[in-house]
Amino acid sequence: MPRPFLTARWCDVLLLTFEAPADLIGRLVPVGVEPDRWNGRTHVSLVALGMRRVRVRGWRVPGFSAHLQVNFRTYIRYRGQPGVWFIREFVPSRLLAAVAWLKFGEPFGTAPIRVRLDEQETTVRAAYQLGRPELGWHLTIAGSRATHVPPPDSAEHYFKERVLACRARRGDGLGVFRVEHPPWAVRDVIGVDYRVDFGFLYGADWRFLNDARPVSAIFTPGSDVTVYAPVKAPSPLP
Repeated sequence: MPRPFLTARWCDVLLLTFEAPADLIGRLVPVGVEPDRWNGRTHVSLVALGMRRVRVRGWRVPGFSAHLQVNFRTYIRYRGQPGVWFIREFVPSRLLAAVAWLKFGEPFGTAPIRVRLDEQETTVRAAYQLGRPELGWHLTIAGSRATHVPPPDSAEHYFKERVLACRARRGDGLGVFRVEHPPWAVRDVIGVDYRVDFGFLYGADWRFLNDARPVSAIFTPGSDVTVYAPVKAPSPLP
């Protein structure tokens, strides 16, 4: 087994999921990558999370060891394995975004991101703010303090347990990297509030989501995560 490229603690992960047209998803992914389906439907998710204790090849990199991220992704299969395809990822650091784009071709951009965590005796509430405060873009989910691990045949498992991420290599085919973590426990969701201009952030094709209703909301405390270096498909995966 190769040495991990990145290890980190992913925490307070929020996923807000919408149905999306299969033809739109199909235009995003290259030959060899198939849109995945849950109950015959294709989906996209807005995901907000914190990353702590980040180490690259075992080293703590100043400025990269803790940061927030908001990403927009869809669900795919590569060689029969469940994965994600990132449409856009935002982080607060220009340097981090530049490295991710120039070195790995990841679709990173920069935006202010803030999070507020409110922990009560029986509930936990995570509120992420994306962009300038006056825009009002946010994703907030409240859930139970108690957690449970959903069964493998559940929608929660489908959306949160993804072992691969694929991306287009810059002028050089397809890159695939493996992500490992234990099955994530989730909180029972008791409240969701969000406001995002999908068309502005992700392009006109996604403007319809401004008026769409989410089909799933997930709040997981997260876990330690291991990410292996991208390989050029069809190279063997770690």
